[in-house]
Amino acid sequence: MAIKLNKREKISVAAAVAALVIFLVLQVLVFPLLEKNDQLSRLLATRQKEREQIQLLQAEYLKTTEKTQQAQRRLKRRRQGFTLFSFLETLARETGVKSHIAYMRPTTTSQKDSPYRLSMVEMKLQDITMAQLLAYLHGIETSRDMIFIKRLSISKGEQKADLINSVFQVETLEM
Repeated sequence: MAIKLNKREKISVAAAVAALVIFLVLQVLVFPLLEKNDQLSRLLATRQKEREQIQLLQAEYLKTTEKTQQAQRRLKRRRQGFTLFSFLETLARETGVKSHIAYMRPTTTSQKDSPYRLSMVEMKLQDITMAQLLAYLHGIETSRDMIFIKRLSISKGEQKADLINSVFQVETLEM
């Protein structure tokens, strides 16, 4: 049974078939390819950001590694038998504040998973001038032995108005 269609119906059927074929081609080939292209573009952008972050982290790691190696070299160059307590005592004698030391409290803490110990000394200087304190602190901070002032408190002296008292913590790493 053959269906006879006139020219206008044939054109309508052909147009419908063509529209259906175009629709199927778009649905099966074009749209999935465009979606895949968008996914790949987003993935590429994400990977580029990750790569930039990795490069930043790598630069930071290299910088930290260099600082660590530099610190290790400085620690190894210290004189044999170096201790923070004796360094501070010697510096106090050199700067003329030894007689003003009220107390020196040393503590040492082992660092977890490290060959180093954190050595700290809390110290109180009484009835000294600001110039004496500055000379002493300058000697600590400019030392090549990697010594740092962690905390500092300055108060007015009880006896004379131009004298001060100071309590501070000094720390360093020791092998």
